[in-house]
Amino acid sequence: MITNKEISRHVKKYRKAKGFTQAQLAEIVDISTIHMSHIETGTVSMSLECLLKICDALDISPNHLLLPDFAVPLDNSLLQEKIQALTNDEREFVMYMIDALDSMHLNRP
Repeated sequence: MITNKEISRHVKKYRKAKGFTQAQLAEIVDISTIHMSHIETGTVSMSLECLLKICDALDISPNHLLLPDFAVPLDNSLLQEKIQALTNDEREFVMYMIDALDSMHLNRP
């Protein structure tokens, strides 16, 4: 089970990656700077609404805060095998989907 301390570390990491100060993020999320500080030190739990607002402000999904160590290992050889087994139309569709996901910047800090 993830703890407040772990979530707080991830909030801070993504906030810094986005280039926000605590005060800037607090203003966007509509909470006090003191409350944001407490969130980042893990001394308070945040509401689901607050968590979602923070994720929205940082352009991340809740998984980035709640499941940060969950990652699908990329096995290029397996991926290559699967792509080679596809028809040309299926490959084009896969490339279309990759481009669409890339343009959405999902799951990126």
